[in-house]
Amino acid sequence: MSIKNIKFRLLDCTLRDGGYYNNWNFTKPFIQDYINKVHSTGIRYVELGFRFNEDNQKRGLTAYTNKNLIQSLNIPKNLNIGIMVNVGDLFENDKFKNKNLEKLVNKNNTKKIKFIRLACHHNEIFYLKKSIKYLRSLNLKVFVNIMQITELDYKKFKKILIFLKKNKISIIYLADSLGCLKPPQFKKIISFLKKNWQGEIGIHAHNNLNLALKNSKIALQNNFQWIDSTITGMGRGPGNLKTEDIIKFTTNYKSTKEFKKIENSFCKLQKFYNWGPNKYYRFAAVNKIHPSYIQKILADRRYKLSDYSKILKSLAKTNTKKYNPYKLINSANFISSKINKKWSPKSILKDKNILILGPGKNLKVNIKKIEKQIIKQNLYVISLNTFYSINEKLIKLRAICHPFRITSDSTKLRKFNCKFVIPISSFSKSLRNSINLKNKNIYDYGVLIKGVSSVLVRDKYCIIPNPLAIGYALSLVISGKAKSVKLAGFDGYEKSDPDYDNTEELLKIFIKKYFKNKLISLTKTKFNFLNYRSING
Repeated sequence: MSIKNIKFRLLDCTLRDGGYYNNWNFTKPFIQDYINKVHSTGIRYVELGFRFNEDNQKRGLTAYTNKNLIQSLNIPKNLNIGIMVNVGDLFENDKFKNKNLEKLVNKNNTKKIKFIRLACHHNEIFYLKKSIKYLRSLNLKVFVNIMQITELDYKKFKKILIFLKKNKISIIYLADSLGCLKPPQFKKIISFLKKNWQGEIGIHAHNNLNLALKNSKIALQNNFQWIDSTITGMGRGPGNLKTEDIIKFTTNYKSTKEFKKIENSFCKLQKFYNWGPNKYYRFAAVNKIHPSYIQKILADRRYKLSDYSKILKSLAKTNTKKYNPYKLINSANFISSKINKKWSPKSILKDKNILILGPGKNLKVNIKKIEKQIIKQNLYVISLNTFYSINEKLIKLRAICHPFRITSDSTKLRKFNCKFVIPISSFSKSLRNSINLKNKNIYDYGVLIKGVSSVLVRDKYCIIPNPLAIGYALSLVISGKAKSVKLAGFDGYEKSDPDYDNTEELLKIFIKKYFKNKLISLTKTKFNFLNYRSING
């Protein structure tokens, strides 16, 4: 059956889903140009972005899609603009708070907005009774986006549909969040829906297995009224159904000269960020790993191609259907209930003048100057992880705490002559056995990953928000009662880097709590809260 003359509504969500690659860092002129050119195709529904909480703005415009942005745009009269809210963001201390939705979406900030999509995990849907009623009172069309549709058993699915029908939801979206939806399973889901749902249905197809287009065609052949797409497929992980692909198969929409221009703009972005299906996303789909894990690993400059298979195999051994890296690290590789207190850094760091080396390019261009400073000031050098920078003879200690880093670098660690500090006792037994570093001279300083915005440093262990080596190294220095500490090679990140705020946030916490807002960098940095002191100064 052809889909050429089938009537359906194409919803383009490029600036919302695509933001997972550039941190939603689209400029106003670009957003306006996108709106105009997408509208030229006949598309009448555009999901402009997320509505995240703006209390701590570290993302670009379409992460918040706020009142000021929307009011500044010239939106064609027949174009419906919408936003998405993650229902998981509305919880506080595991309790659902409708007031959090009311802060994000209200009469004052919904002018020009026609619809809202609520992205929900299965159990979150049953909290939405009050929220749905509230959003309808704002004259918004409400979509419920059911994530990870492949993992939903039919008994629970039926309860969800009954609940949504009672609460007068007329449109549901099926999101193939893990990208593992295959046509045979999809057809079974469709058969179930035909018996249990009378409202409209849409599909948000991910492209892990290169099946986004095929699954979308199947949806249309089975009377789905809504199809999601993004230009060049830009979206989390491998991306989505491509807008330019689906419009080739229908008379409802057309690829205009104007649209080709904006498509070319996104092609340039794709060359830089490199989204799209590959063997790693296929592995993720087969093993039910959330695609965000793969995206983060591929974008992380600390890992090399040879590291990927080890990390992916580690991910496949635990439940990674929902993206939560800190929960993963604790449950799979750390002992989260207790810490074995093995070693105190005071034994080697007390009263030392410390220099911590990061992987930034500004360290590499100043190697000779840094080395002279180390010798002149008798600095005790702690290097993060296993990157090569200065003369190895000058490095006294290497600090590593990320379990994936330990796994991927276990062979490389044996080649260094310096001492290491690694939270061996904090790792699970399986990880300790797999890295096999018994013959290395390793100091065992404990760590616990909490995933919250606070740190705690004790004599033989620390509690930090994430397993970044800089947090671990600073904890060592504090615990070790060092005389002073300086940094080099912490260049900072551009705002368009989705990971830019992790190191920044961690450094700010340490500086405020332990360094009285004073921490010196010997190399240039984009972290303006660090005190840059030129090596020549």
